[in-house]
Amino acid sequence: MKEIATRANVSVATVSKVLNGTGNISEETAKRILDIASDLNYHPNLYARTLKKGNSRTIGILAEDLTVFNTPPVVDGIGAFCEEHDYRYIFENLRINQLKIDPDVDQDTYNKIKNNAISHMESMQVDGIIYVGCHSHRIIPSVYDNDLPFVCAYCISSSLAIPSILYDDEHSAYDAVTLLIKKGHKKIGTVTGKTGSAHARWRLTGYQEALYDNNIPYNPKLCMKGDWSRDSGYNAAKELLKLNVTAIFSQNDEMAMGIMDACSEANIIVGKDLSLIGFDNRELSTVCRPQLSTIEPPLYDIGYTAAESLIARIENKPNVLRGEIRLPCRIIERAST
Repeated sequence: MKEIATRANVSVATVSKVLNGTGNISEETAKRILDIASDLNYHPNLYARTLKKGNSRTIGILAEDLTVFNTPPVVDGIGAFCEEHDYRYIFENLRINQLKIDPDVDQDTYNKIKNNAISHMESMQVDGIIYVGCHSHRIIPSVYDNDLPFVCAYCISSSLAIPSILYDDEHSAYDAVTLLIKKGHKKIGTVTGKTGSAHARWRLTGYQEALYDNNIPYNPKLCMKGDWSRDSGYNAAKELLKLNVTAIFSQNDEMAMGIMDACSEANIIVGKDLSLIGFDNRELSTVCRPQLSTIEPPLYDIGYTAAESLIARIENKPNVLRGEIRLPCRIIERAST
């Protein structure tokens, strides 16, 4: 800035006002300063600006695992809001899925990785942190014992003071099963996710509530346990088909592919002899035949809302979100129903 001031024959204060868009500087002087700054390839020293102003207009994103399907669209939503509001972000990938670390089982290892990453973000002078889970588990609150604004996306904070941006598994499952009921089905099976999964629990509740509200008794024999994998969907479907179900709600799209495999093996035509709906709207739901009806989670919106909430907290705006915020999903109906 001193070199620009010397070349433009003005004070450093005048240069600062022009580069920051403040003050009442003549158009001629401002153009001369900007031209010189461009010639010198001037970039502001963000760290120095942070020390001087007390904020960096930079947030930290901690992702549990970038390779999990939900993470990229969540991060994209965060990035979009930051771009619209002149914020930057620093990203760190904890890789816990690739390292096969279960936050609920391997707590010591998980907490060490997570706390080190948070400390690193704090040392980078970020104004706040968004923590992006790869599964909706509950975050241990002890890591938040500081004043840094924090928001959880696709995971749950144990503290109501920290917003948790999620989607509504229960209501979405309710809508999926209601769709099958409206098409005339009464004997509807379901394949659940892993035991202990919050998603599996919420989606099972939605399935049961839809049956109840439509005067269809819940039959536990029509509820088969899966583990999110294609093979588990295949094995569960073989048992459900023996019970003559006419429709199946699969708690994810990957298990639905296994259900299709079992139907094909039994010469049952999905979309004609049996209706099938999945969850997640993964890419594979459009490349199978028939194409799979499914539930689309609002992953981009989760990221966008998380960034909106964090930056509102950073800027001390009123009416900031608190507690668990569950966004609606969307049913995408295709040939399988």
